Order: sequence, then C-alpha cells, then structure tokens
Amino acid sequence: MRAPPRHGTHRVETGIQPSHCLYPSRHSQVHRFPSFRTETGSHARPQHPAPAMAHLDHIGIAVDDTAAVIERFRDLLGIVSYKSESVRDQQVRTHFLDAGSAKLELLEALADGSPVRRFLDRHGEGLHHVAFEVDDLSATMERLRDAGIELLSETPQAGADDKQIAFVHPSQTHGVLVEFCESTTPDWTARTVPRHDGHLAVFERGARDRPSLLVLHGAAGTTQHDAAPLIRRLESSFHVVGVDLSGHGTSALPGDAPLSLDLFAEDVRTVLNALDLPSAHVFGFSLGGGAALRLAQMHPKRVDRLAVLQTNAHWTDDHARRMQARLDLDGLADRAPGRAAGLRARHEAPDRLVPDLQTFVTTLPDASDTLTQTLPDLDAPTLVAGLDRDPLFELASTRALHDALPNARLAVLPGDTHSLSRAPKGCLAPLLSDHFLEA
Repeated sequence: MRAPPRHGTHRVETGIQPSHCLYPSRHSQVHRFPSFRTETGSHARPQHPAPAMAHLDHIGIAVDDTAAVIERFRDLLGIVSYKSESVRDQQVRTHFLDAGSAKLELLEALADGSPVRRFLDRHGEGLHHVAFEVDDLSATMERLRDAGIELLSETPQAGADDKQIAFVHPSQTHGVLVEFCESTTPDWTARTVPRHDGHLAVFERGARDRPSLLVLHGAAGTTQHDAAPLIRRLESSFHVVGVDLSGHGTSALPGDAPLSLDLFAEDVRTVLNALDLPSAHVFGFSLGGGAALRLAQMHPKRVDRLAVLQTNAHWTDDHARRMQARLDLDGLADRAPGRAAGLRARHEAPDRLVPDLQTFVTTLPDASDTLTQTLPDLDAPTLVAGLDRDPLFELASTRALHDALPNARLAVLPGDTHSLSRAPKGCLAPLLSDHFLEA
C-alpha cells in the first residue's frame, strides 16, 4: 500500500517551477511557486512561447517473449499487465504495466517486416523509446521543426492507449528514440442500463476483479469527453465505471421529472444494481460530486469511500448566476463557438438538457440548506479536493465542505479552469488511488 499524501505545502529552493500538487492543512496558506526567467543575447534564436511542461508517460520496451517479460516484472515490482491492444498501422501489439509515476509499454511485433521486428532483429530485446505526453501534439511538432529537430513523420500518427503520437529521429537525441503523445477523446463502446423509458450510458474499464470505482462527470459533461483522461490513469488499479448521468451524452432525460441531486443519485444506484455491485468507491466532479454525496446520504451502505473535486455544497445566488451563464448556449456560441458546437455534438438532446440544467441550478441555493444539514451524518471516508484558482467556485467553498464532513481529508491542487478534462491529472490520479486503496 502506498503511503497517503503528506499534508503541508511543498517548498522549493531552485527557482524552477515543478509540477507539484498542493496538500495544505486546514489552516495553511497555498504556497505559490516562483517562476524563472532566461535571458538571451542579441544573436540567440527567436524564442517560442514557453510550452506547457511535458511529463513522462511511458517507457517502451521491445520484447520477443511477452509472457516471460510480464512474469519477470511481476517478480521484480509486483505489477502485471492491465490491458493489451493492437495498433494495426504499426503492426504491433502493446501490453501496459503501471509502474506508478509512468507506464511500461511492452511492444510485441505482429509481422516480420514491422518496425518493432526490425528493431528486435538488430538490437534484441530492450529499451525501445521513452514517451512524453503533451497537451497539443501538433503545436509541439511545429515547435520542434522550427528548432531544427528532425521528426519521423509529418503529421501525428494513431497510437495505442487512445493517443496520437510522433517520434523524434534518434540521431537528434543522442541515440534515444523519443516519442511525444497527446491523449484523444476515446471511442469507447457504452454498455446501456435501462432508465427513464430509455437507458443510461455506462463505460467500464479495467479488470472486474479489482476494486470498483464509479466516476461521475460535471454538469453538461460526459464520460468520454471529460472523465476519460482521468479514467485512463486509474484503470490499472480499479474496475472503473464511468456513468453518463441522466440527459448527458446518450443517456435518456426523465419524462416529466425535473433534474435533481436525488435523480442523479438514483442514476448511480441503478448502475450499481445493473452491474451487481453491492457497493463501490465513488468519485465525482462538481455536479457529479453532489450526486456522490447525495448517494452516500440516501444509501450509505452502497458507498465505500468518496472523493469529490470542485463540489460546492454551499450554493449562493451568485454561484447560481455564474453557473447559469456557463450553461447559456446562445451566449457561449458568441464567446466560444467551437466550445458551443462541441457541447451540442456531445449530447443527444442539448436543447432540452441545457435549459433543464439551468432550471436545476436555480434550485441549488435553497437545496443547499437541506444538504449541509445532513453532511455531518455522512460517515464515508471522503477526500475533498479543490482547485486553487477555479473561476466558478472559490477555495472557501471546498474548505467549507471539508469542514462540514466528519471523516474528510482536504487536498488543494493547482488549477484555474472549472473542467475535469483539464484538471491536473498527474496530481489527481495518484491522490485518488492512495485514498481509495487506503486500508
């Protein structure tokens, strides 16, 4: 079992800003890491805007005997392959092992003339490449070309693990093959669960013999668009179940019943029943966190441990107005037409869902009184996480929820966007794993 995260803020002396999570205690202040500057001479190469920090995603290892390698890493590290998939364009089958801070990707050649087979014939089994994940692969490739770095392809290529990939020529990196990759919206097949004269869309990932964890998106979100990046980081340790709540994605809207936390909590209980799960861990973002809390209040024996991110249990009229503005499709089309088009494309009935959500939001200030009165009775171990610069819910909302729960831990993560897909997953995923796997 991994040790739980230390409380207290990190302190650095180097002046270089690392990618840290912040875990302050109840009364601590959030530490701001200093940035750093570089100076260039008059003949220096023109500078691009600083790219977002890439992180090590996986290490690729070419193998001849896949079963023997998996067995050896099980003996060495106590880890096993949690998923395998074929990439036909590259004639390779990949096997993923979770090594904690990064993954191991075992590469098995599927044809004699494949790139991996040629590598094995020349070098034998061993290190094939190191891969770094970036937010924008096309922009990264453009930046590298402008810096005079040779790439092995002109455009991003389809890779394993729902990623687009590009390789740097090893002559540019001292003999090491370097891959850059970007996660894409997955094309997962939903399982349907009957509900509201229709169905709920449910996505299962990871082995069924592992602890079950339900992941709930926020208002106007979906599993595949919003929760998938986090689910990919959790599927090696959990049987992860992503639920599209009523009206979201392809899940049916209720006939005449208004949207409510009780209705969303019942969505989750319906899924637990359909999957024959007596109980499960539950994580929810924003609205999904509210549904998770309500489920734990209504059916405490169905919830093992809870975690919520940017969930507000103390709604004010100002909070409601801000959320309604975010859900204004016409206004969003003027401010960010691409985002508005994406929202319409992700839901089967956006013109019904969004007004229903706006009406639901108006009820939350009054409903908060009832919710907060029952929070002290919620016994499930709960991780309450917040983002330090979320524009919708201030950090005080996160602290107030934490203080109201009798068995809660508090975590504060760096972030300035109210979005699960853009939350700091490198911080959030191990934090959730530690919490849910804690004895």
